[in-house]
Amino acid sequence: MNESSYSRKEILSSIYKKKNLRSKLFLIIVALFILFSLIPLSSYFVNVWMPYQKIALKVENTEFTRKDLVEFIRFNQRLSEEQGNQFDLGSSLFQSLQLLAENEIAFLYATEFGLTVDEWEIDEAFYLKLGLYNNFNLESEEDEEVFKERKIQFLNQIQIDENKFKEIIRKSLFREKLRRELSREIPTLQQHKYIYEIALEDVSTSNLNKIQKEITATNNISDVVKKYSIDPEVIRGAGDFGWIPKGVKPDLDYLFFSENNQALRPKELSEPFIDQENSVFKIYIISDVNESLELSEENFEIISEGILTNFFNEKSQLVDMQYGLDNETFNWINDKVQVASIFNNNEQTNVIIE
Repeated sequence: MNESSYSRKEILSSIYKKKNLRSKLFLIIVALFILFSLIPLSSYFVNVWMPYQKIALKVENTEFTRKDLVEFIRFNQRLSEEQGNQFDLGSSLFQSLQLLAENEIAFLYATEFGLTVDEWEIDEAFYLKLGLYNNFNLESEEDEEVFKERKIQFLNQIQIDENKFKEIIRKSLFREKLRRELSREIPTLQQHKYIYEIALEDVSTSNLNKIQKEITATNNISDVVKKYSIDPEVIRGAGDFGWIPKGVKPDLDYLFFSENNQALRPKELSEPFIDQENSVFKIYIISDVNESLELSEENFEIISEGILTNFFNEKSQLVDMQYGLDNETFNWINDKVQVASIFNNNEQTNVIIE
């Protein structure tokens, strides 16, 4: 009886051990399966998802990932093509990063200036930027449907959702509204000076004295410019800058518009300036002065943009702003943004939405 009982216990123990072994083997197999399943998943996480989530820009509490920057560039790339222009990815990356920062700063200060953006303004801005205003009437149901289809097609091509698309345009509208607000104080009537430029290799005293003598004696400065300038671009335009108000060429404002009689006098040659990019010297001449001339639309826009740039330069020192653009990030984004131009040639011109 005891022997039989002992044998049965032994048998049951053996069965239990075998079951336990099978359970352990099963668990090992499951664990290995999960492990090998996680390897490609972790590889995707490390190599695909994580690079997209790296921070490219931070403005106060708002972070822009590499993915955000890629989408912003794709947006501008496609928009430039819709406008009939081509696109330069290399320069646009840095400009896009700066523009993202400026748009965000404009948004941060919108309340201070009482600025808002309504939903209809977003559609209108996109409508105008696509150049549809000459061919479409959004009050027409048929044209409205066509516009919606164009928008859906646009979003599918750049692979961003409508909310992201609206946010891009909304922030750009805050920037534009801020520019208009800051430009309210620009006088429409301003002092203008008529400016010429001469490009020279020889800036010896004797050569400059010879040019000065001819400038003083002539009533047609453009002829002297053509005679002495070595830059074909200057020669074609006769070095003629036209009527220039203060702020259009801010780097030269001190020369043309300094107070206390420090500015360049009419028909007086400026000191030579080195143009390192073109390996020439540039000198400037004021031919005439008009104390009250109406700003051209082009000059108003240049001055307006300069005021906005100064605003951003000032405010960027006051907000917490961090850039995450290094060589590795540049190369990564350059690789991800596929420049699919609608043109047959490969020449590209940069266009950035503002």
